[in-house]
Amino acid sequence: MLTHTQLLDFFSESASTYRFLSQVFFKELNDQAIAELAAAEYPDDTGNACLDEGYRLVRRYFAFSATDRRTQLACEYARIFLAAGVFTKERQTAVPYESVFTGDERIMMGDARDDVVARFLEDGFQVNPDLHEPEDHLAFELEYLVNMNERAGEWAQAKDKARLRRNVVRQLEFIEGHLLNWIPALRDVAQEYAKLTFYPGMLLVAQGALEQGRDLLRDILEQLDGTSAAA
Repeated sequence: MLTHTQLLDFFSESASTYRFLSQVFFKELNDQAIAELAAAEYPDDTGNACLDEGYRLVRRYFAFSATDRRTQLACEYARIFLAAGVFTKERQTAVPYESVFTGDERIMMGDARDDVVARFLEDGFQVNPDLHEPEDHLAFELEYLVNMNERAGEWAQAKDKARLRRNVVRQLEFIEGHLLNWIPALRDVAQEYAKLTFYPGMLLVAQGALEQGRDLLRDILEQLDGTSAAA
């Protein structure tokens, strides 16, 4: 059973994790972000197979990367996620939009995007319209979880069990129905275009983090349904 402090820590750490992952997948990394990633310590045994393999691949990239990592990773990002230099119609590209991977027609702005927009509105989250990107971009779906975890922390702090429970349920629905349902497929396609281990590794890290988050949210939901909110 999580204590009140542990519950607050979980939501704060989850928000930080999802914010970091959102930034990784939204655009090319800058020098500061790359330096921080290169200096980070990645655990060998997290208890989650995706996280362990993802960290291994990220470590491998930094162990053998070129001197100009920013240019190298920018080119890799463009090749994988922007389909730069990809001209074949026979192969699916790794553009990071849920609709492309879950819709029957494999096109952008599909049913998944419509459902994501509806959920964002219901939970008071809005994508910056100045970014001119569909709402089912992987980065925005992760940013939604940042927002939800920040709010969950507020409800937990206030010991508002009803709002906290709704938040946890909504997070679980979204992680299972709008992230873990397509990230593995995105990773498989990304692997076809990747020349480096960094982005396939980061996609595994994202999957593993979401799996761990889902499992802990399930535990929290059981706790909320069985006892007072983290007394």
